[in-house]
Amino acid sequence: MVVQKRIARYLSESGITQAFICKKTGMSPKRVSDILTMKTRMRADEYESICKALGKTPNDFMEVRA
Repeated sequence: MVVQKRIARYLSESGITQAFICKKTGMSPKRVSDILTMKTRMRADEYESICKALGKTPNDFMEVRA
């Protein structure tokens, strides 16, 4: 599963809204929606901002393969 889908699932399971992400990151609602629905690529700085807003590290949403 890709990172954006993991973030979207985490938001849904945690009851966190996209509006919360927008407020914490300064990103527009359209940008957040486009990222989470994979209509556009997420930049590294955006990923870092979203993780920070959620109190998570980037590794928390990455798949680690052995």
